[in-house]
Amino acid sequence: MSYHIIFTYAPIVVWLLTCLLFVRSLRLKTRAQAIWAAALLLCFAKFLCFAALGGSIFTPDLPAGVIWAWDWLYSGAMILFALSLVIFFRFPGKAWALPLIAWGLSAWGLWNGVKAPGVAEVEIAFRQLPPELDGYRIVQLADVHCSSAARRWRTQAIVDAVNALDADLICLTGDNVDGSVERQGDSLAPINDLRAKDGVLACSGNHEYYSDYHDWRMRFYDPAKRIRFLTNECVFPRKGLAVGGVPDPVGWNRGLDEPPSIAGAFASATNGEFRVLLQHRPMLETEDFREEGVDLQLSGHTHGGIAPILRALVARFNLGFVCGLYRFGDRVLYVSPGCGQWAGFPMRFFNPSEITLIRLSKAK
Repeated sequence: MSYHIIFTYAPIVVWLLTCLLFVRSLRLKTRAQAIWAAALLLCFAKFLCFAALGGSIFTPDLPAGVIWAWDWLYSGAMILFALSLVIFFRFPGKAWALPLIAWGLSAWGLWNGVKAPGVAEVEIAFRQLPPELDGYRIVQLADVHCSSAARRWRTQAIVDAVNALDADLICLTGDNVDGSVERQGDSLAPINDLRAKDGVLACSGNHEYYSDYHDWRMRFYDPAKRIRFLTNECVFPRKGLAVGGVPDPVGWNRGLDEPPSIAGAFASATNGEFRVLLQHRPMLETEDFREEGVDLQLSGHTHGGIAPILRALVARFNLGFVCGLYRFGDRVLYVSPGCGQWAGFPMRFFNPSEITLIRLSKAK
């Protein structure tokens, strides 16, 4: 509930500040200033309008074009506010250029957030890797965030790109969809067509629990459709390899799932297998990570920090882990920037989305 309040009403405060910093200083006539203020209010009231017109501030049931347009307006207004704070008082004569810069940057960020992701190849060497796993290829998909703003065409593009890689294993590390099965089931449906030699494994993310969790798990993700969710358990896709998964803590907090347990996930891995952990958040507890013998943890959740200016804030809430590869001796954490973007703020700046192709190799 606190997040709803912050997202809904904090932008109204920012609107007032923008009017004081930018609109009043334009030295326009009163009517022109009122028009500017009203236009900016419409931009900043995005979440209020989503709730009123689409039934939800985070997953509105509105046409994709409407959501994109409002996201563009909202993000541009936020950038205008930031530019007003940083630039306006130094260059008051150039105030007219700020809206052009703000909404131009917003359009670029929206395009980066909405377009289908490319493939990023990452090779990770391990001294302890069994020889038979040298060259093993894992595709990680994190934060697909299928929604009213990212419909079936985008999911299909991701699935086509992944299947073309002909990977050994596909791992989904949470936040596949925003919304109910009734509203978004068709848009996410292509994900059931993912194919890999050793199957498709998944763990839950926090967004899995925000809407129709049991319907998604019981009705949509059917083992017959070849996607298996791991809940404090592991499987053995190939000799010498154990892949375990833990649920996101939100599930436990809402009484919908078990509390995450790395020890429980690998309880049946007793033959010295190479251990890969699927955990949505990069909330890596170093002692558990090492004590349970996790060799590689795959996570997402951070969206790569979204933009450089937000990276430090995202890092603060994720133990400093934002994007890329982190080594702890022989153990590795890889945090994907995600291949989708939350509909509430589908922007990316200097932070491309990605389908991650991880190749395991034996360190020389």
